[in-house]
Amino acid sequence: MSPGGEFVTLLGTAKRLSIAAGVYGPARWLDRRLRPAHLAAFRQDVALFRSLIPAGALCFDVGANVGEKSEALLAAGMRVVSFEPSQQVLAELHARCRSRTGWSVVAAAVGSTPGVATLHAAEAHGASSLDAQWARGQDSRTLAAYHVPIITLDSAVAHFGAPYFCKIDVEGWELEVLLGLTHPVPLLSLEFHLNAADVAKTRACLERLAGFGPAHVNLTPAEASRFHMAEWMPLADFLGWFPGDLKQTLPGYPYGDLFVRHDALATVR
Repeated sequence: MSPGGEFVTLLGTAKRLSIAAGVYGPARWLDRRLRPAHLAAFRQDVALFRSLIPAGALCFDVGANVGEKSEALLAAGMRVVSFEPSQQVLAELHARCRSRTGWSVVAAAVGSTPGVATLHAAEAHGASSLDAQWARGQDSRTLAAYHVPIITLDSAVAHFGAPYFCKIDVEGWELEVLLGLTHPVPLLSLEFHLNAADVAKTRACLERLAGFGPAHVNLTPAEASRFHMAEWMPLADFLGWFPGDLKQTLPGYPYGDLFVRHDALATVR
């Protein structure tokens, strides 16, 4: 094993021990102080959410993973429902968010229709996916494939209420999530990748959202909390342009998150 691999394994072991011992919160606080870049990234997430979402608003985190965005939304003063089907990460998600008020978790995936689907659980848990083809295209080794329950966004809205913001990060399953939504959300984000297959999927997602009425789009680069475009672009214009020059102008890896703001519902801040 390489020195880098040994370090990652050591961190994983320390994380599991801190969760089991009930000291994950203090350990995470210390970790962020020892690694200032992690603390800065967290604070930038919080600041971005506060700039976009009214205080106390309900938010859905679809594909919550270990809860980085859920935690930032809670710290920004929002109420959050996290949706996550992977048994690999649920313990850390709970350890990260359960002490905060206004948090709920649904241990299920979100899709176009209720039922059961196969989750391809990856060694790098952030690469786990319900899309078998997407999972095969990743560098991470698949550890297991197991059945998970599927609910729809419409059923989640019926149970929890309509969210102001919905974050979708589901590794190639984004369109399936949106097909289970029949009413617009004021603000929504979804991950995009700039390979040919994923560009086509992203365009299909945007076309689905365009059916809900006029909207504007902006985007953040990979793992960043700043907008790439100086101005929000009308969704119809963005569809005609995307992916444009993003392969040349995006810093770092060629992926990021699209933010779609529906004009009739969102509060422009």
